[in-house]
Amino acid sequence: MARTETDLKSAIANLEQILDSGASTVTIDGETTVFNLAHVESRLRSLKAELATVQGKKPRRNIFNGINLS
Repeated sequence: MARTETDLKSAIANLEQILDSGASTVTIDGETTVFNLAHVESRLRSLKAELATVQGKKPRRNIFNGINLS
């Protein structure tokens, strides 16, 4: 079942909230959650691309390519 535009926007907002907080570990009522911020950023890009597809927009290419010099 394909996700709706509303579902995608909600998921994007949740991920952006995690990134905006800058915290990688959160403890609420003794429950600790650890976020991998690199994975969150990757998932956010994926959801934004999926949202653009649902909205009928052309997929955008990266302006810059990442180069690993190690």
